[in-house]
Amino acid sequence: MQSSLFAQTTLPQIIDLAKKNSYSAQLSVNENKLAALNYTAFKMMGKPLLSLYGNAPVFNKDNYAVTQPDGTIKFLPRSQNYSNVGIGFSQPIPFTGGTVAINTDLYRFDDFITKTKQYNGTPVFLRLTQPLFKYNPYKWDKLIAPLQLQEANQTQKAAMLQMEYEVCRFYFDIAEAQSNEQLAISSLQNSNTNLTIEKRRVQLGVSTEDKVLQLEMQQINSLQQQRAAQINIRQAFLTLYTYINSSDTSSKLLQLPEQLPANTIDKEKIIADAKQTLPQYVAFQRKRLEAQSKTDEATKQGRQIDLVASYGLNNAATNLPSIYRNPQDQQRFSIGFTIPVADWGKRKNNIAIATLQQEQIEITNKLEEVTLLTGIINLINELPALKATVQQSLQLDTISLKRFLITNRLFQSGKASLPDLQAAQTEKDNARRNYIGSLRKFWESYYLLKAKTLIDF
Repeated sequence: MQSSLFAQTTLPQIIDLAKKNSYSAQLSVNENKLAALNYTAFKMMGKPLLSLYGNAPVFNKDNYAVTQPDGTIKFLPRSQNYSNVGIGFSQPIPFTGGTVAINTDLYRFDDFITKTKQYNGTPVFLRLTQPLFKYNPYKWDKLIAPLQLQEANQTQKAAMLQMEYEVCRFYFDIAEAQSNEQLAISSLQNSNTNLTIEKRRVQLGVSTEDKVLQLEMQQINSLQQQRAAQINIRQAFLTLYTYINSSDTSSKLLQLPEQLPANTIDKEKIIADAKQTLPQYVAFQRKRLEAQSKTDEATKQGRQIDLVASYGLNNAATNLPSIYRNPQDQQRFSIGFTIPVADWGKRKNNIAIATLQQEQIEITNKLEEVTLLTGIINLINELPALKATVQQSLQLDTISLKRFLITNRLFQSGKASLPDLQAAQTEKDNARRNYIGSLRKFWESYYLLKAKTLIDF
């Protein structure tokens, strides 16, 4: 990265840099991509599968035991190869949880001792596997997977808006430290000027050494405040640069975001829109479905009936073309079942656990929703008051600065006392700090409200 990242040092520009460069932004983007890939993987579960399978060659040369009519065993040599190859096509049936498959295969047997060969083939074989009354995870995944993707998309947006709030906090850490440095520099300059004037007055016999000492103490205090502010500035910049993943090491004067948004906030509309955009509301629905899925699984656990039906054509011959001439049909039908006769209440207990967990999810969702909406409403109600506080703080900042300048001129002309000057300077410095603090509270609340509602005001 270039060292001129902060050539223009406004809050929106630094936020844009954070969205592009920060590790948090990169992590958020990757998490969203991962969610998209997981959703794609889910959709592929319902796709058919075409596969080629086989074993070739399977050569075997050894001696094998042959039981004779009199019960003795005779070991005979053999040298054989048994190979097979096939093509299979299978298609899941997501709505029922079954599978339909069709395949064709060919087997070849070679006996190298007798120099004979034989083929066995299945030109076509169709198989249906269908569980009955069994828990079907695909049925629930079909409902849950889109919600997971939607939740991930909205979570990424929430992460980006949360990043704006974090950058705002770091930004004002620097702005407050820079303001303290400027106040210390201004105080030091005034102290130097007033100290020179006061020393001349002492020489003229119209002032006392005590005032000179007070001004010298004020001068030292200003120097200490300036150094402390410079340390805070460097530390605050380092924190910000680390967060946004910048290689810049310089400290630049940041511009205060003094232009407040003029638009009014419609509380009812914001709350209504937030319910449509927040990932928490998608999560409420997702967790509800997951709990219902577990209840369904517990209800059907242990009871299963599997229906398997197949039909195919098969033939054996000494040459390959004969395999496909007049093949005979082969059929298979079976029903396998598992029905617990006595499980000592295990299934009933599992159902009770799943049902109670489902109720817990509903209660937790309601509690989280109340907490979420309370936080949003508090921020909405707070913003107008914070905006008014900023305007009032700006007025106090302007008035206190004017009063200090007047008092300072009166002090330099001998018409105001040193305590009056010190009081005016304290009021000026406090008013400036309060103004920046009120700006900070407004913008932090503003960006926090955006992060909590995913709405750009």
